[in-house]
Amino acid sequence: MSLYHAIAGQAEIIRTIQKDQTYIDELRSNLSDMLLMISQKNWFKYNHLCKLIAEISYHHYAILNNLQTLGEEYTGIIQVDSQYSELPNKAVQILSICLEYGGEYFVTKFLAKLQNEIRKNDDFIPEVREKFIKWIDFIKIVVPYVNGIHSSVFYIKGGRYHISKQLTSINYILVRNWLKENHSVYGFKLLGIFTLLQLLLSLVIKLKQQYLLTKSAATVKSNQFSTSSSSSALELNKNSDGNSRTCTLCMEPLTDITVTECGHLFCWFCILNWLDEKEICPICRETIKKSKLVPLQNY
Repeated sequence: MSLYHAIAGQAEIIRTIQKDQTYIDELRSNLSDMLLMISQKNWFKYNHLCKLIAEISYHHYAILNNLQTLGEEYTGIIQVDSQYSELPNKAVQILSICLEYGGEYFVTKFLAKLQNEIRKNDDFIPEVREKFIKWIDFIKIVVPYVNGIHSSVFYIKGGRYHISKQLTSINYILVRNWLKENHSVYGFKLLGIFTLLQLLLSLVIKLKQQYLLTKSAATVKSNQFSTSSSSSALELNKNSDGNSRTCTLCMEPLTDITVTECGHLFCWFCILNWLDEKEICPICRETIKKSKLVPLQNY
């Protein structure tokens, strides 16, 4: 028997996610504090994993014990399969959680690893190598926006909030479907439209900034080759600077160099992890946001 008529709406799903996130944040905070007490250096390197561990362990406990999460229990919804007839397979649920909380992280790591391998591979023709690197840069910029765009579509149409649920065909239904809220549907549609427009505009601006940055780097590179003496001098300076470039967060050589609004340089993942905790520059304490970070190329 299909329970499609009892499908949960945007309001119930959002409240569930918010309630679950409250408990996940508390668990993450406890794990982060424990790691900080053990080692400050390791905290900078591994703090981002506290969030991942908290999210996966929270949901895995509910799945393995055939329980609703605290958020699902709070709003009275349960997960069902694509046919809206029975509970989803445990393996599918676990896969969904792994994709939901680890998917973007591993995709980003994979892209960074792939980009480094392409840079080090001398078998590529230089022009082909540059094109591959540019495409990977493009994908790295787009990836963080995919989840937001999917969420905007959810606000407009309903259905599945997480991309992982979309991929695994897991749905939510209301246990007490007669209590379903319909008066907030138009508000969510309006929110979705404006959120989608804001994300698309932000993505276009980010891509434009990356294009101008790449173009500027190419111009500088061509100027370096204009005279051999200038090129040699610049290369020496670059090498001497490279030896002393150290990320102040992980205390290791800079990788995927990123500059903040205030002009300080950090590793891409180090500064992202730092901003998850505090939206201030670790050096000058000026307020900064993730959306204002600029990854440097050929620096």
